[in-house]
Amino acid sequence: MIKITGFEHISIGAKDTEPSASVLGLFGIKPLYGEDIHPHGVTTTYYEHEDNENTRVRFEIIRPVSEDAPLRKFLEKRGPGIHHICMQVEDLEDAMQQIKGAGGELVEPVFDDSRGRHVFVHPSFTGGFLLGLIELHPGQKL
Repeated sequence: MIKITGFEHISIGAKDTEPSASVLGLFGIKPLYGEDIHPHGVTTTYYEHEDNENTRVRFEIIRPVSEDAPLRKFLEKRGPGIHHICMQVEDLEDAMQQIKGAGGELVEPVFDDSRGRHVFVHPSFTGGFLLGLIELHPGQKL
């Protein structure tokens, strides 16, 4: 069994990030930070809301910045909206092996960002949705 250590985020794909960011702001969900993810040709901004009971909700808004970004094709076909959900796993390599062993397909390559190592599980294995997995770098928190 793959050990999930937390729910990481819901990712929204958009050509224009302002409409989604405005709605998140109505709920007090504020931007945390942004970064470019070069292997996928996107720029990303993370948003988070944490209440006084430590309930945390995190969203990511991604926007294509290169002409050949897979997200650009996604947006042309489906329009803006939920792109993927991402779960935090304890051991990414183990999770990948278990998924492959169960006949699953990964959208590789594995890539790194400031928070951790990521990989996507192909929608053909999940029943139609793109699932992201992240193993956080040491010292990073959910």
